Amino acid sequence: MIAMAVTRTLRTRPGVQKALASAALAAALAGVGGAAWNNHAAHMPDAATIAVLAQQAGPGRDAKAEQVLRQFAESSKRASVQRELGEALLTRNTPRDFAEGIVWLEKAAEQGDADASMALGKLRFLGTPFLAQDYPRAYRYFAAAGAQGHAGAAYYLGLMLRSGYGVRENRAAAARWFALAAEKNSAAAMFMLANAYREGDSVPRDEARARELYEEAAELELPEAIQTLAMAYRNGELGLAQDEMQARHFTQETAHALKHPALTP
Repeated sequence: MIAMAVTRTLRTRPGVQKALASAALAAALAGVGGAAWNNHAAHMPDAATIAVLAQQAGPGRDAKAEQVLRQFAESSKRASVQRELGEALLTRNTPRDFAEGIVWLEKAAEQGDADASMALGKLRFLGTPFLAQDYPRAYRYFAAAGAQGHAGAAYYLGLMLRSGYGVRENRAAAARWFALAAEKNSAAAMFMLANAYREGDSVPRDEARARELYEEAAELELPEAIQTLAMAYRNGELGLAQDEMQARHFTQETAHALKHPALTP
């Protein structure tokens, strides 16, 4: 589900994650002190603890974690905490929780949180069972995040401008956004920019630069880039000599990458 796509997953083993969650809950509850918590800075947990609380409140459906996270979001008014609560609620995948999650993401976005704007943009770009697809609104959210240098938003701005999704097609602007995202190690953006250089699409035709970008994306295990290099070696394209051994090698690497693909922005 798209809700899962916009939520960061803690990369810890289950046992470690459970221990961290228990410690975070205990510390947070102690800081809350019931209704007497008065939002002093000393009581606000660090970002790692907030992330654990969000994981437990969302996918874990822990009522205590949700209560604590909600208290922090309401009292601190910090954009990052509001975003964490919003994303946690989205993962519950119910109409009511989803609607409230959107409200919290919007609160965070209004404070300039680029990740919240990115999440809202992606939700509107793709659409969900609980939220209609809306390209113009998606573009506005992506633009807000892209203005802050958000790589994922830059990639989606490139996609929208290249194909005219909700905006007037502008392939030169699309290439600039892909370049920004590529500089921030977006494999998908590297691939799109490589295609532009290969075809001379609103940028000077440059097969050497295209090959370089394909190779960078391949290093990040983007299957499309690896497959493109396989075909280039097989057919003698992109300035490469025909080499069946290299073609087979990259074909095998494509199969491997399909099991561990680069993350989609």
